Parts: sequence; C-alpha cells; structure tokens
Amino acid sequence: MRTLLNFVFLLCVVGCGSDQVATYPVTGRVVFLDGSPVRTGTVELESKQFGTTATGSINQDGTFVLGTYTPNDGAAEGEHNAIVVQMIINDGSIRHTVDHGNPVPPSYGDYDTSPLTVSVQPIEQNEIVLTLESAP
Repeated sequence: MRTLLNFVFLLCVVGCGSDQVATYPVTGRVVFLDGSPVRTGTVELESKQFGTTATGSINQDGTFVLGTYTPNDGAAEGEHNAIVVQMIINDGSIRHTVDHGNPVPPSYGDYDTSPLTVSVQPIEQNEIVLTLESAP
C-alpha cells in the first residue's frame, strides 16, 4: 500500500499540475569587445528545443540574472538563441543622470540577426558572458 501511495504522490508531483519545463539558474555579464560593460537593457534567451524564453535586466555593471516563469528561476536546459535589447531615448529634452554607456548595435536585438548563442547546462549555476561588437 505504501508503494502505491508513493507512486500516486510521484505522479501528482511530476505529471499533475504544470507543463513548465525545468529551469536551471543562469547569471551572466554583457560586455563589449574592449571589456566595457553594457550598462542598460535586457537579455533574452529563446530555447531551441522548448521555445521558452528567459529574460533578465542588465545592471550598470553589465550583470544579469535570467528568469523564465518567475524572476531569477533560470532558463531551460540546452541550446538557446540570445538577444540583447536596449532602448535609450536621447531627444535632448531629458537630462540623464546615469551614464548609459555605449549603445548596443540593433542587430543584437533581433533573433534573425543576432549571432549570439548560449548553452544552459542542468547544473546548480550557469555563468555566461555575452560579448558584443560596438556600434559603428
């Protein structure tokens, strides 16, 4: 009887409930070729296998933490296409008090043109570095 109860419990934990793909913690940094950090924007990974997306905001030092279903829960295992999206409005009417750093070339903000790919492993902590060319 105990084995049957354990089996039913396992079925409910694994199969009842959610269709969510398992995620693994991912932290990283976005930098330009010269090593300077990308200071603002968003990183997004799209799983090639599952189609899920993980996103994270870029901090002033270029660091980010990804989340798929909740903030900071990571990304699905496997290969991902990656994009870096940045929106800086500089129309001269607002005085910025934060240094936004160098702009990210628009090609990194589209899955069709971004050359970035990332592999997420089923481990306790994935650390990635995304290196970008500067805008011309």
